[in-house]
Amino acid sequence: MASPNSEDIYSLIGFTLTYIQSVERSISFVTTYVLQDGDPLILEKLNSIEEKERKKALGYFIGKIKERAQLAPPLEKLLADFLQNRNDFIHNHDKIPGWNLDTEAGVDIAKRFTVNLWRQAHKINEIFAALASLWQEQAGIYPPASPKVDYYIREIDEKYGALIEVLFTAKT
Repeated sequence: MASPNSEDIYSLIGFTLTYIQSVERSISFVTTYVLQDGDPLILEKLNSIEEKERKKALGYFIGKIKERAQLAPPLEKLLADFLQNRNDFIHNHDKIPGWNLDTEAGVDIAKRFTVNLWRQAHKINEIFAALASLWQEQAGIYPPASPKVDYYIREIDEKYGALIEVLFTAKT
């Protein structure tokens, strides 16, 4: 993915929007495959899940994660803050104090907000990628090797791998 032009607020907004969408797909993947609801995952169930959840909002998927796993408080806060900031970014710019793309000061505030949102999304993406990687390993699923993907997986595993079982624990 190409980097945004950080001087151009519209480039930054577009980049962040695109990145957020990829994070939402990662979260959806985790709720479908990694943190399953206990029933066997068969083709009919996958088709049903896909149809039922196609238009669900991000809050729905975060709720499913919280139903299926006990989250460490810092991760729960990160997800809640991300959801709020994402919703304000997508739906309610007027709720972001100082956001105004017609003034230099408002653009600076918009840049800071957007970069903060992107950083939250990136951290979530890495955590969920580390969770999915651990799940693949435990399930014996080994995707084809790719130097870029292998490097990325090693990098996030070093960063979050040891924390996954602390961030996500089984519901009791």
